[in-house]
Amino acid sequence: MKKKPIALSLLAAGMFVNQAVAAPPDPELLFNCDFSNGKGVVLRLNNDVPAYYYGSIDKVEMTLPKVEGDKTQVRVGQVAFSGGGAFYYRFINGVYSYVVYSGIGKGWEFTGLKVYKNAKLLMKKECTNGGFLTRSYQGQNLVQESDTGDDGTYGYPDL
Repeated sequence: MKKKPIALSLLAAGMFVNQAVAAPPDPELLFNCDFSNGKGVVLRLNNDVPAYYYGSIDKVEMTLPKVEGDKTQVRVGQVAFSGGGAFYYRFINGVYSYVVYSGIGKGWEFTGLKVYKNAKLLMKKECTNGGFLTRSYQGQNLVQESDTGDDGTYGYPDL
């Protein structure tokens, strides 16, 4: 895998920039989420494939997919609920899945990260700030979770 220390340091530096600052919108940024532990998740389009970056402002700890531009390891899902719905991207890393999720339903709302081992939920961390950004890209050319049947596992809020 080709390392890009300058690009990753720029990503980390820009990861938690306050969106209220007047700046041109970043057309590659899909999702930006801060967590209470000082870390966060950023999704960016990289050659028309979403890329997942997790870490702090000082260090990007995980980048998925492991092979840059490998869309076979990225899924997109949408689920309709009574009084709401959810949209998410799932990044597959062996038996682990990292799901960047935003959904709302009757009596609940969640935007954040869910981590699974196979189909078992290991961790669920809510964003303290951020979420999906409005843009035209909605997972075109990715495998749809509804086509694999995996939306029944990863597309629900796991309350």
